[in-house]
Formats: sequence, structure tokens, C-alpha cells
Amino acid sequence: MKIYPAIDISEGQSIRLTKGLIDHKSVYSSSPIEMAKEYKRQGFENIHIVDIDSTLSRGNNYEIIKDIRKKIDLHLQVAGGIRDIENINQKITDGFDRLVIGTLAIKDTSFSDQLSDAELNKISIALDLKDGLLASHGWKETNSKSLEEITNFYNKKNIHSFFVTDISKDGMLSGLNFNTFKKLKDLSLKPVTIGGGVKNMNDIINAHKYNYGGVVVGKAIYENFIDLQELSEYQKLC
Repeated sequence: MKIYPAIDISEGQSIRLTKGLIDHKSVYSSSPIEMAKEYKRQGFENIHIVDIDSTLSRGNNYEIIKDIRKKIDLHLQVAGGIRDIENINQKITDGFDRLVIGTLAIKDTSFSDQLSDAELNKISIALDLKDGLLASHGWKETNSKSLEEITNFYNKKNIHSFFVTDISKDGMLSGLNFNTFKKLKDLSLKPVTIGGGVKNMNDIINAHKYNYGGVVVGKAIYENFIDLQELSEYQKLC
């Protein structure tokens, strides 16, 4: 299992949202590049980066994200507002290892026909769940397509993985909702990365125990519910 410490960026700052709401954000003193350097110092191999402003269609932080790519030699997974082929191609060209795509993947599945198998294998399909429904556009809209329909479609494609978030838990430090994640895991033929609500090391241990492909950890790190060194040491066991 891969452990992805998270960096969420808005207006150039490291932040964390609660339930995806920009009005409920916490701003942290460490800059995005400082956080990335700290994760590297602690021995992590992967980082999950989210451009919150791009997700919410209120600008972007791509220059900062590119700077992280240039200065940090780690596996970088990027998310947030990747909603057209041009954006996908740009991020692949700029050397990002994994692209997490939600809104485009749900609204227009035909985008996958425009990518080679090698390019598709850099894609993780984001399935963000809000009250049991798929959410898109920065979690502001829900979609009529079912979890089963979308999962079955991408099971047949050469995508790398699925990335599922329980929006109701995100940023709440209330623990991972494994009942929700299991629904996707039972449907998926691909690795499944999970996130939203990690509270402590027990969540990480259980994610490994239940054989998930990856887990994203954000607020629990920033609020010191999880010790970075302990998390890094556990990564070696996964």
C-alpha cells in the first residue's frame, strides 16, 4: 500500500478544507514547497497534491505545483480541475506521475478514447461520494450516473486506479468510512486509493489490512494527530 501525505494549495498557501467547503478552510504556516521538502526528508516516496483553486474554478496554483515537480524527486500525484485533454497532456509533459481526474471522467467518459494505453495508465479516476452519490465540480454537484456504471466502464480501460473520497468525512478527523470504500473495492478490478477523514494510525493500519492500494493523509498530519516519522516508518512495512 502506498501512503500519500497530502498538500492542498489555495492562493499559494497550504490549506485543508472541511467537507470540501472553501469557507471552512484551515491555513497552515508551512508553504507547499516546504511541506514537500519535509515529506522528502521524512522518507516518503509519494505526495498527493491538490490545486483547490483550480478545482473550484477560481484560478490555479500551477506555477507552485510545477516548482514542486522541479525541486522534489518523488512520485507526485496531482488533482484538481483537470477537465480537458489539453490539461492532461500538459501535466504528463511536465512530468507528473499520476493525474487524478474526477469531473471529466464522470461527465465525459469518451475522453479516455483520446489517450493511449500508456497515458491512461497515468490516470486515477476520482470517485467522490456525497450522500451515496457521485459528486463533481469541486464536490458542488451530484451526478445521476451510478458508482457501478462508472466503475464498470473504467474497469475495461487501462487506467491505473480509482481514488475514492467520502466527502462527508473529509477534513473531519473522524476516521475512514470503510463501509463506503468497500462498495467500490468490491466493484473494482483496479487498485483503490482511499481518503477523507483519516484520524490516526489505526486508519492507516486498517487500510493496509484491508488491502487498499493507497491512502491519502492530510489534516491528521497538519493537526498532529499522526506523527510524520511514525507514518514514514510504517510505510516501509506496506
